[in-house]
Amino acid sequence: MTEDARLSIQDRDLLGRLTQYFDSLQLRLREGDGWLILNANRARGGRLARFISERTAEYRPFFSSYFLLWRDFALNSYMVNVELPDRDLAHVADPRLQHEYQIADRVSKDMQYHMLYSDLLVLSGVQPAHPHEAHQLDRVVAERQRRRLATILITPRTLEALAADFRTADPSGWLWDEFYRRVYETSLIAV
Repeated sequence: MTEDARLSIQDRDLLGRLTQYFDSLQLRLREGDGWLILNANRARGGRLARFISERTAEYRPFFSSYFLLWRDFALNSYMVNVELPDRDLAHVADPRLQHEYQIADRVSKDMQYHMLYSDLLVLSGVQPAHPHEAHQLDRVVAERQRRRLATILITPRTLEALAADFRTADPSGWLWDEFYRRVYETSLIAV
């Protein structure tokens, strides 16, 4: 039995839709069209990430792509929004600690650059657990939308659970409403 035969009808449909997306990738990137893929547990998310990685490899070096796991995004979000922004490195007495902060700052800025400027950003495992993560994700999506750059978000969460994650970060619901509006305007959505 092949792997395709074991896939659910939803996954076979999604892989067909993704195939069409990548067959017209130049147009999709020019338009800034992305994806929000929900309910992608570890196995499904892994299959999708492999598929997307293989398809994007076909187009190198014609466009840039950046793949990022959620844990790396969350760590970057913590460093950029919590640990580093108020840190005045000139006042760190220990030279070794100062050097470590400089490295962390440089790595964080490099990741930020790739997230904001790559032609295609693929973020796998999206599940914001802290307010700074939800806010950072919204800022990245907003900036990418402004630049008309494509973003693929893969999450193990349902739409309702993802909304709840955002509402935990911002009980007013404004953050979720804005994030979802941006994603809805620029992305195909798959359950």
